[in-house]
Amino acid sequence: MQMNHDNDLVIGSLIGLKKEFEKQYIALHSHTFPEVLERIHRSNISDYSIFLLNGILFSHMVYSGKDYEADMNAIGSDKTTQDWWKLTEPMQQPLSFRKENEWWAGMNLWSRHEFPASPNAKVERHAYILPCADNFITSTPDYLLGDIDFWGTAYNLKSLKILPGGGNLYIYIETLPPSDLMPLLEILGRIIKSETLPAEMTEVFHTESKKTDPEYAGKKVFVTGCFDMLHSGHIAFLQEASAFGDLYVSIGADDTVYQLKGRYPVNNQDERRYMIDALACVKKCMINSGSGYIDFEKELHEIQPDVFVVNEDGHTQAKQALCRDMGIEYHILKRVPHAGLPVRSTTTLRTECTIPFRIDLAGGWLDQPFVSKFHPGSVLTIGIEPTVEFNDRSGMSSSTRRKAIELWRNEIPHGDAEHLARMLFSFENPPGTKDISGSQDSLGIVLPGLNKLNYNGDYWPWKITSNLDEGILAWLEENLYLVTLGPRVNSYSPLTETRISTQGAKELADATDDCWNAILAKDIFAFGHAFRRSFEAQIAMFPYMADESIMNTIETYKEKACGWKLSGAGGGGYIILVSDAPVEGAMQIKIRRKNNL
Repeated sequence: MQMNHDNDLVIGSLIGLKKEFEKQYIALHSHTFPEVLERIHRSNISDYSIFLLNGILFSHMVYSGKDYEADMNAIGSDKTTQDWWKLTEPMQQPLSFRKENEWWAGMNLWSRHEFPASPNAKVERHAYILPCADNFITSTPDYLLGDIDFWGTAYNLKSLKILPGGGNLYIYIETLPPSDLMPLLEILGRIIKSETLPAEMTEVFHTESKKTDPEYAGKKVFVTGCFDMLHSGHIAFLQEASAFGDLYVSIGADDTVYQLKGRYPVNNQDERRYMIDALACVKKCMINSGSGYIDFEKELHEIQPDVFVVNEDGHTQAKQALCRDMGIEYHILKRVPHAGLPVRSTTTLRTECTIPFRIDLAGGWLDQPFVSKFHPGSVLTIGIEPTVEFNDRSGMSSSTRRKAIELWRNEIPHGDAEHLARMLFSFENPPGTKDISGSQDSLGIVLPGLNKLNYNGDYWPWKITSNLDEGILAWLEENLYLVTLGPRVNSYSPLTETRISTQGAKELADATDDCWNAILAKDIFAFGHAFRRSFEAQIAMFPYMADESIMNTIETYKEKACGWKLSGAGGGGYIILVSDAPVEGAMQIKIRRKNNL
């Protein structure tokens, strides 16, 4: 930053933006909290813009106060600004060349020129990136630019500023329309001896811009959900959704929540509606009159929204198809782990519970003696941190988890993990239990990391192999994606018309062994192939695991993944995908590590 003749400061800075958050970041900044803008103004900052190109954010601002440090501290201590940063900071990625204790990498002003213009003249802002050699940048660049006054007249310039950073020059230009900047950009490219022309960035924020994106001005936005025990995650999601227009929230009725989750909400429907209606970002809240997973259809037709917004864990193909049929824009917001705030879900608030869920990666059903008696084999499990409110009856071992909560309250106690898993298995399956839950559920919840459970006709595995290698666990987290299908209906039974055989059990066991070996080798394609074979072996023996609608949903993801299966015993729940690239609308998981005990 550098002081000009009027003693103001030009401040430039750079930071990365994670690709998966680009749409959310732009939407948020088209609807910046008014209190944040007011605090910026009171801290003597003006002409504050943020530009984006290829995952790089470039900010430009002018400071005209007398005590920069005090004014910046005032911004940093402002509660609303802190709330704003908790939304935006997890979307950002600091750059490697930033200085110690910097979040945004600071930039030094290399060249600045202001040109005469009417104070009331309409101004257009532009920013460009121009690659250059580091040794080209000197402290006295003006002689290279020639007759600056001529440039101002020829190109209708109001301001020209050049700031180096990360091997590039960032060119900030304010112009009076009409103006054609291409000749000027070509000249700058030749002066800098760059092999490319400056690339234009997109402005995503300015302090004096309208607070709503013109694209969404006057539009109606629809959101649906339970919203029991309103928490910070709910508020952040609703604030982000309101960036797309006037927000209408339609909540699940008490009876519907009970049908889907097996329990009534803590706060009844009238109390939930009252709290949501009180939020400044919400225009109207109503109660869904339907039932089931698409209980909001009547309200959707009544509101006739322009935009439907879901979180990644609330996305389903059924919702997306309904919006497509009605001509409604459908937006999936990636869940943001808000900086400085604890992970929140209604489930964890009900219990303050850290007990994990469970995913069986391969071999599910071999933990049942009526399958492994035909051929021995393994089940691969991982324990999943409760970072989101996973649906009940969705194959994530939620019923066993509830038993663990009943037994241990809010956390797994210290002690021998296998012994604790036996305790949980016995507690869930007391003498006289008709349908015994497989022991992979209790083991999958209690044992940290990745586990291979070997079965040979008994309820308990004869051998357990655990892998706590951080590289393996991080690799799994990076390549596993969950797509929500919705919970199983109460009448669902996977044991209808089973076709269990020695050949079927062997194919499931072989696929599971191949899956284990591929994971240890971190071979994504071998993993995906074995993962898929495991699922195919399951549904060959248990055809009611996946109906036509589930298979049609899987079909839509086949080109985006190298492997897929259903969570648990099927009939709903989640599609688990193996992919080495991000999957839109899917969420990722956090595997429980040993040091969480």
